[in-house]
Amino acid sequence: MKISIITPTFNSEKTIEKTILSVIQQTHKFPIEYILIDGYSTDRTCEIINKYSDYIDVFISEPDNGAYDAMNKGISLASGDIIGIINSDDWYNSDIIKIVEETFISHHQIDVIYSPITNYYKGEYVATFFPGDIDKLPIRFTLNHPSCFIKKSAYELVGLYNTYFHIAADYDLILRLFLVNCNFHYIDTPLAAYSLNGMSSSTNPLTRVKLIYECWKISQQTNTCFYKSLIWQRNKAYLAWIFNEIFALPARYFLNPLNARKLKTVITKYINKPVANDFGKW
Repeated sequence: MKISIITPTFNSEKTIEKTILSVIQQTHKFPIEYILIDGYSTDRTCEIINKYSDYIDVFISEPDNGAYDAMNKGISLASGDIIGIINSDDWYNSDIIKIVEETFISHHQIDVIYSPITNYYKGEYVATFFPGDIDKLPIRFTLNHPSCFIKKSAYELVGLYNTYFHIAADYDLILRLFLVNCNFHYIDTPLAAYSLNGMSSSTNPLTRVKLIYECWKISQQTNTCFYKSLIWQRNKAYLAWIFNEIFALPARYFLNPLNARKLKTVITKYINKPVANDFGKW
């Protein structure tokens, strides 16, 4: 077995070194292939990457059409049986590759593994995201992409990331895997840490609107296999998401994610609302 790790980068001089170290310092039994695809950065990103050239198998720096295009290039170049993708401002937790290896060896039928993911803002811990019900994927994205390790054979089955979607192409890919009955396996240990400075975590209202719109468009591909009751569940879920975004707008605008999380914890305590969600929970 061989694991390929792909990191798409662009002007990531402040974060790329931590990402690289989180990959090359992993303990592992089987070979690891590390691939970095840079979008022709104009800062010190490439200089930092070149410091670790002895640990990097493939490094390309050329103009691309965004992170998902870079991921597609990396997947096409990957020679591993298993592929993990970690963005240039995220990182893997310690000793997680051993867990990935052991899981795929023990469960040959698995196509995708996923886990909780720890969330940070400017280096400070905010919360842990716990994936929701995998059967709710046709409605909304219920897991977090950096925690996923996917067999290359699964990519060969459903294709690459659809670059039409600029924010939610990971949801589109995971949903396609689900719809062709790929085998998903949940691991309790958080495999990755996710920076809330990323695109899909942006507090920009227009970006949030675009995220909801892209997820809605992606979920539409399940219309032919949806019962009316499930269509109603989807409509209800997106209405709830929109209302939540509206009510959360002041907190998103005036507070950073760390303080917003503290505020939500206080509010939840006083309204005695259970912390649970079919689409994932914090």
